Amino acid sequence: MADQWGKAIGGGVNVDGYRQIRDQFLDQQYRRENTTLGEWETKSDTLSAIEGILNEPSDTGITTVLDNFFNSLQDLSKNPESLEVRAEVRENGISLADTINTIYQHLDDEKNQINSTIQSRVQEINSYADQISKLNNEIYRFELTGQTANDLRDQRNLLVDKLSEIVNINTYEDSNGNFRVDISGQALVDGNNAYTMSIDNTGTIKWDLAGTPVNPSGGILKGLLDMRDGDGTNGVKGIPYYKDQLNQFAYNLATVFNAQHSKGYGLDGSTGINFFNITDTTYNPTAEYAKNIQVSSDILADDGLQKIAAASDPTSLPGDNTNVLNLIALRDTKISGLNNGTLDDFISSLISNLGVDAQQANQMQTNQSTMVKQVDYNRQSVSGVSLDEEMTNMLKYQKSYEASARMITVMDELLDTLINKMGVT
Repeated sequence: MADQWGKAIGGGVNVDGYRQIRDQFLDQQYRRENTTLGEWETKSDTLSAIEGILNEPSDTGITTVLDNFFNSLQDLSKNPESLEVRAEVRENGISLADTINTIYQHLDDEKNQINSTIQSRVQEINSYADQISKLNNEIYRFELTGQTANDLRDQRNLLVDKLSEIVNINTYEDSNGNFRVDISGQALVDGNNAYTMSIDNTGTIKWDLAGTPVNPSGGILKGLLDMRDGDGTNGVKGIPYYKDQLNQFAYNLATVFNAQHSKGYGLDGSTGINFFNITDTTYNPTAEYAKNIQVSSDILADDGLQKIAAASDPTSLPGDNTNVLNLIALRDTKISGLNNGTLDDFISSLISNLGVDAQQANQMQTNQSTMVKQVDYNRQSVSGVSLDEEMTNMLKYQKSYEASARMITVMDELLDTLINKMGVT
């Protein structure tokens, strides 16, 4: 006996196949939001690292050592002939220069670390591209038999999800099953072909085959490039921007201080002496002033304490303090090279702007993390398995089975009564 489909009754259930249930729109949305999350996570981490490098406020931050330097000048104004106080001025000047050097070096180290991370991420992209292209080939060959390669497709989707965090991608699959992954319109994977990229000696990421630059518009890679190369253009503030700000501070501090110091006279009657070693008459944007600023060799010499120019009149030595008072006044002087702000204003503005940028990055990271979780929840509601839903269905089917079984039992009892017991005396 057979049912309407030609199957023998009692033969059980035949499985015709398994089919993935996915919402392509939610997949694309998830990957798009994941790309943005990767970018802001990277920026947040780097800006937090820069905040740690500047280390403000703290006992060793640039604001504190600048305070110590000018406070020692204040002490010198009260006792200009004291070699002990002069030694404090020199040591605090050395400490100020060393602090600027150290901050600049740490920024350089952070940039080098980013370069290393970019190299790792590029290799990771190449690896994902290779794996996806191989899966494309396996899926194509498997599905030629008329079956669906669900497990292989799941593996590919997982790799594409991971890739979307690193760089912005678009995916396509045509009617022939050819699957493609693009980065900004350039194919990374096309069927079973993977196209690699690498970094040249200028730090530019290029496609190996075409030799053209890779231009990511999102993801971890975009965040890394912005932090490595951002000089403030179009509002992108990366390590070059903060290095340039530090260079401007070091140059203007040294130039303005030297200009006033060289007008004065030391205890030995010397004049025209620079306190710091920077002597450029104009700012050179390619020079590394913050890296190289030091107290001048004249001041560091054995007789250098004598050459600290506290006096304005050589005939009033050793008690003349008028030039050191002019040096102290420089702290409150507006400097054109520092956006017409004072030394303190410039540093405070730099730290404040960094704090705002870091806070924005943290907020964007938090918002994007929430967005990604929500989209992923929606996606899993379509393609995932809900244990609660499955348990509910099991209970529903169990109760239906019990009800059906009970009905059969009742009918059996009724028939037994009708056939075997009715009419029996």
